[in-house]
Amino acid sequence: MAKDQKDFFKQKNEWSEIKDRLLGGYLPQYFQKLLTSRSPIYYVDCFAGKGKFDDGKFGSPLNALEIINQASRQSRQYQTRDAIQTCFIELHHSSDLQRNLDSLPCLFSKPEVIGAKFEDTICDKLKDKQGFNVFLYIDPYGIRALDSQLFDEFQTYGFRSFEMLINFNSFGFFRDACRAMRVDVSKDEAFQGLDDLVEYEPTEVDTTNQSKDLLTRIAGGDYWKAIVQDYQDGHINGYQAERRLSTEYKQRLKQRYTYVLDIPIRLKQEHRPKYRMIHVCDHEDGCFLMADNMQRRKDELFLNIQQGGQMSIFDVVPEYTSTAEGEILTETDIEKMVRDHIRNMKNNTGITVFLAQFCNEYGIVCPFSMIHTILERLEQQGEIEIVRNPALTSKGAKRRFWDEKDGKTVTIRRRSQ
Repeated sequence: MAKDQKDFFKQKNEWSEIKDRLLGGYLPQYFQKLLTSRSPIYYVDCFAGKGKFDDGKFGSPLNALEIINQASRQSRQYQTRDAIQTCFIELHHSSDLQRNLDSLPCLFSKPEVIGAKFEDTICDKLKDKQGFNVFLYIDPYGIRALDSQLFDEFQTYGFRSFEMLINFNSFGFFRDACRAMRVDVSKDEAFQGLDDLVEYEPTEVDTTNQSKDLLTRIAGGDYWKAIVQDYQDGHINGYQAERRLSTEYKQRLKQRYTYVLDIPIRLKQEHRPKYRMIHVCDHEDGCFLMADNMQRRKDELFLNIQQGGQMSIFDVVPEYTSTAEGEILTETDIEKMVRDHIRNMKNNTGITVFLAQFCNEYGIVCPFSMIHTILERLEQQGEIEIVRNPALTSKGAKRRFWDEKDGKTVTIRRRSQ
């Protein structure tokens, strides 16, 4: 049960800052890139809240509007009034939200505020958006609204592109799943401290079939039952159960969407991860940009560690990745992943696609710079060829760039073995 729900918007907490930083790092690239497509963008904050906390700090709606206004100033040649359309759904605080949104100028069309439930509203808002670039930010007040059948339906609407950034309270889901199956987790430290994940509408779960059906609908299958059973039988611990649940949940999303990324996030310095931000899309550019954004957010926090002497709240540090079970992946481990990925390549592959597919398969396990270094080493060993276009500088020197923009390409070719 959430605590002090009446104070939900009184002060912006640390994990809200992190979620907004992750979203805010991605949206400028998203808007700037898709404005050039000349297809309209439809941005929806599905659980928008008040837009601003009582301490004066902006929430995700006002942050998004500021980013949209900046995109407008930078991309005027692609701009029409309806080039970016925004919708903010908020059941409980729509009046406060409207007032806070009205306090900011809007250089695109006026934001729409809907005072209703996300699950009762979203399909009607999306059905007529064929040909749009659609982005949903789904940061629910509880897990109840994460209906996998809704996510399946979105795929049928004929968007030009579609992306979601979802806050998935994986530990909270598994705790509720254990309650539904009468499995006690009260003494497991993996599930301690979840009250700090303040939910405005916590999911009430009992042992009825209705509650189990709700959990199955959220998860997109009843695979969670076998995980709870293995946990009860002592085959896995709480952290392993959460990791398996998250993996299965992502695999369920991948039945409909090509790329699914997640990053586990801590609540406090001394804690292991307590929830996950999951990004879903169908295009390698979106996956690549979000993976790069996730890494840069980690890098920024890592710099803060050096300066402030505090631990990162992310599960992953820039050089290596620490899994939920405490396993440390070294560069040797990551090189094996890169080699395996190359062996599974069916064709010559551009570096953006290569990195997007790598992250989709293995997760965000290291900075892209480490993968670049490994690829260069494999080229020196004669296992691959890295083909850049243009290959040479104006002075005839070999080019070393890794970014594919402004007409530049980087292609990975596997040599015959």
